[in-house]
Amino acid sequence: MDREQADSTPTHRRKQMIAAARCFDDAHLHAEALPGWEQLYSQISGGRFRSTLSRVRTARLDIFRESFNQRVVQQGRAPGGMIHFALPIRAPSPLSLQGVAVPDDALMALRGGEDFVLHLPPGADSVQVSVPYEDLAELTPALCRPLREARGKTPVFPARPAALAALRALLNGVFEQALLDPALLSYAGNQKVIQHQLLSLLQDALADGALGERRGNLTFATHCDIVRRSQALALAKPDEPVTVLELCSRLRVSRRTLQNSFQLVADTTPVDYLRSIRLNAVRRMLLNPARPGHGVRDAAGAWGFYHLGHFAADYRKLFGEAPSHTRGRALAHLDAPPGARGLEPVNDPAD
Repeated sequence: MDREQADSTPTHRRKQMIAAARCFDDAHLHAEALPGWEQLYSQISGGRFRSTLSRVRTARLDIFRESFNQRVVQQGRAPGGMIHFALPIRAPSPLSLQGVAVPDDALMALRGGEDFVLHLPPGADSVQVSVPYEDLAELTPALCRPLREARGKTPVFPARPAALAALRALLNGVFEQALLDPALLSYAGNQKVIQHQLLSLLQDALADGALGERRGNLTFATHCDIVRRSQALALAKPDEPVTVLELCSRLRVSRRTLQNSFQLVADTTPVDYLRSIRLNAVRRMLLNPARPGHGVRDAAGAWGFYHLGHFAADYRKLFGEAPSHTRGRALAHLDAPPGARGLEPVNDPAD
C-alpha cells in the first residue's frame, strides 16, 4: 500500500510527506523499493522469502523499517549528503555491520557515500533514520562532529538503553500515525517536531565519551534570561513549534544548560514547558467561537501534535478536561444569549 499526500492547505502549513507499507516475496525486489540506495539484497537461508518495508519520507527526513523471515546480506553504498542511523527493533541473534556485531543496546551509523555490508539473521526487524548533514551540524553539532571523524572506524556505537527505548517508542508512533492518519504528518510543524525529537533522542543515546558535554557555571540571572528568550522564540512562530534543539541552536547554549535553566527558574523541563505553550495555543483555538470549523484534529495538527492519543492525554492532564469538551463549550456559547456567554462552568473531568 502506497500513499502520497495532496496539499489542500497553504504551503507554509503543509509539506510533502510520503508514507508507504509494502510486502515482498523476493529480496531483490525489496532492495529495488529503496531508491537512492546503491545496494544488493541476497537471501542466504533456504525457504520461501517474506519481508515487509514501511517508509515515511519528507524533505528533511527519511525513515524506513524492514523485517525479514530469512537470513539476508545487504551490501552497497549509502546515499551521499546524509548520515544514516539504524537500530535493531528485534533480532533473534546479533546483526553485524562491517564485521562488527551489533548488540541490542547499540546504534549503527553510516556516513554518506560509505560502502557497507550488513548481515541480518532470520526474523530481524530494524529501523533506519537518514538525516541531512547540514541539519545534523546545525541542530546537534556535538553529535555530528564525532560521527564525521569516525569515518573508517567502527560503525557501531554503544547507546544508553533508556534513550534507545524512547527512540524505538517514538519511531513506532511515527509509523503508526503515518498509516492511520497520514494527513497529520503533512503539517510542516509536525515534520520538524518529529525530526528534532529523533535527533534529541539520538544525541541522548550516544551521550558519552566524545559526545559528552562540559559543565559551566552560570548566574541565576543568566538562567532567567535563557527561559525568557526561549519563551519569546516559542511564541514568535505560532504555526511552527519550536523544539529544544532549535532553542539550543538559536540561543547558542548546550542542552544541559537549557535543561538546568528551566529546572532552576520554572521547575520543569524545556520539553514540558514547550508542550504546555503549545497546548495552551490549541486551547485558545478551540475556545474561539468565531472559528466554528476548527476541530480538535486541525487545532492539534497546527501546533505540532501528530499523535492524537498522546495529545488528548496531555491536554486532559494540563487542563482537567478533554479537548472535545473544550470545543463543545465554545460551540455552545455561539447559541447562548450574549449576556450568558462565558458564564458556563468547566465540565467535570470525569465526564
